Amino acid sequence: MKLASCLFLFCTLFKLNAQAQENPFTGTWQMEHRNAADDSLFVMELQVAAPEYQALYPAQMKIQYGNFKGIYQLLLVKQANGQLAISRNKHAVQEAPFALGNWMVVLNGSLRYGSGTNGETTLTANRIPAKRYGMNMPALIDYPEADRTTVMRLSDFLRYAPLQLTKINNDPWQSADARKLLHSHRSPVYMGLIDSFYTNEPKAIIGFSENNKVDNDSISLVFNGSRILDKMNINQPMPAQELILDTGLNLLILFADNYGKVPPNTARLNVKLGDKKFALDFTTPENLSATFIVAKIFYYPDKVPNDIKELVTGRQIAEKINQRKTILIDSITVKASEITLAIWDDAVEDGDSISLQINNEIYFPGIAVKKKPRFLQVKLYPGENKIIFMADNLGSIAPNTSILEIIDGKRRKSYMINTNFGQNNAIKILYDLRGGQ
Repeated sequence: MKLASCLFLFCTLFKLNAQAQENPFTGTWQMEHRNAADDSLFVMELQVAAPEYQALYPAQMKIQYGNFKGIYQLLLVKQANGQLAISRNKHAVQEAPFALGNWMVVLNGSLRYGSGTNGETTLTANRIPAKRYGMNMPALIDYPEADRTTVMRLSDFLRYAPLQLTKINNDPWQSADARKLLHSHRSPVYMGLIDSFYTNEPKAIIGFSENNKVDNDSISLVFNGSRILDKMNINQPMPAQELILDTGLNLLILFADNYGKVPPNTARLNVKLGDKKFALDFTTPENLSATFIVAKIFYYPDKVPNDIKELVTGRQIAEKINQRKTILIDSITVKASEITLAIWDDAVEDGDSISLQINNEIYFPGIAVKKKPRFLQVKLYPGENKIIFMADNLGSIAPNTSILEIIDGKRRKSYMINTNFGQNNAIKILYDLRGGQ
């Protein structure tokens, strides 16, 4: 690793550690709640990681009641001093003996930092009340009869019980998964972070789409930690505004303060960066009943630095891959820690180009598929590795086709790669450690 990269990593870890020590939200929080009906006990634990830019907090929540245990990953976003908004989606890492599904949406709202009756540090849940959420909620009939009482009490607990968690320690949640939640292309599910945007325009133009519904929806808007709009009714007129961008990362966060008379919130904020346009839109399926939408805007006045270019390329490949169907064409086992991929066109050389994603973290962009093979060296992790092939174009003769040969020492195996703008190909490679080093 280069010295500059080592120094960058050291500084990043030092910064995150310092943030964890100074930040009041970071650490482990716990609570217990007894059900008055049968004196049964609900237990909840929340582990909060060190934040990104003092605003985005990856977190893990554990819930236990009777024989039910659930572990969920979520994102918390700083909404105001002493308050964290809760992501709509909570990714289920583990649930047994049944899945709660969309019942987790009733926890949407915020967590308010404060003190308990005995002076202890607390986080208190303030839910956004709603009778419906724009999505199908699980019905008791969908669960085995033996689990229905537990499901009913869990759903009531999530929706109605007073939730006040007490801080147990200041140790941040530390996991590789925590960092993944901060990137739209690496997160296991959508957490309210839309695609990142890169621009050399010094300002963003924002404005709201006309909303014909009058149901008292209100929103707040935060830009780089400053509150631009505070509990604004989306039906009142608002002229377009300019936001001056800082060099590097800018965070634009739209919060739903309520769901109005007819849930959910229907606000749509339009953003223009030069010739680029996008929206923070609470009416899209993935944002229905969400508490926030976050856009990361990277501004570089002159040119994008090389290390950022690599990040952009990988992000763009990952986002396109996720928008297409991925077809698994084979699963194989190899005995070497490094293999060679050979890629070429055995038919008419027609300008095809493909990109590769390896284990969601290494990217080979824009590989021209020609008569002469292109060779790539790939290091494997012990266990399962996944390589995805994505079409950059369709050449002059659709679809995008190429020959792939996997070289494992003296062993070779060939495949036809057939991709287009709707379909990727993938190969799973199991590196068997018992085969040697």
